Amino acid sequence: MQSERVLGIPFFTRTVGAAVERHVEKGGYVVIPAAPALLKLKYDEEYRRAMQSADLALADSGLLVLLWSLAGGAKLKKVSGIAYFKELFEHGGIQTGKNAFWVFASDHAKTRASGWLTERGLRIEDRNCFVASGRASSSQDYEILVKIEEEKPRHVVIAMAGGGQEKLALYLRDYLLYRPSIHCIGAALDFLSGEERAIPEWAEQNHLGWLIRLFAQPRMFFPRIGIALALARMVFKYRSELPPLKKRWADV
Repeated sequence: MQSERVLGIPFFTRTVGAAVERHVEKGGYVVIPAAPALLKLKYDEEYRRAMQSADLALADSGLLVLLWSLAGGAKLKKVSGIAYFKELFEHGGIQTGKNAFWVFASDHAKTRASGWLTERGLRIEDRNCFVASGRASSSQDYEILVKIEEEKPRHVVIAMAGGGQEKLALYLRDYLLYRPSIHCIGAALDFLSGEERAIPEWAEQNHLGWLIRLFAQPRMFFPRIGIALALARMVFKYRSELPPLKKRWADV
């Protein structure tokens, strides 16, 4: 058995190396949701569809892994977006030119990521990347689609936090005329490049990244506690089943 179904999503349970190898071989898109994003399963219909339609799902949330263990589920493998991207970068065959296309959330994130990648021998060119605006739109998605179709890269790396990247990935997979490997890595590059404060490796390995983030931003303490409690309620109530759709986030 290579997956464990939690909240309606079949999470891959093997190693990060096996995940990258499988995804690069088969293509489609991979999702690596953090705890806050999982709450959208109850009120964001497009996000639900994108998550359920993914070709590969990895559990980035140490909190989810802990909750699933407490709920009596089989062992869930934690694979962070950072670990996945490192493995992809080192062993997944990403190179310059037509081999990879990058989607960033801002010009500043692009600059920091480009610097980090250049130091490691990978140079990003303007024709191989796109800076998405904060507001998702069908016209922007189509513009990204056209650029990718022109270049036909083997890899598409979407480095955007939040739920928008999964929706974009679903659109690209379904409408591109070929099948690349699409990687929704969220803020992984931001952490590696210094755009975001990095979480200590020991914390990630011991599923405590969520706890470190909780105390790293005191103003976010109560909102993060609320997220943890809401996710715990979902996991214990629905377990392997997809939660029913609600009309608003407050109903989770």
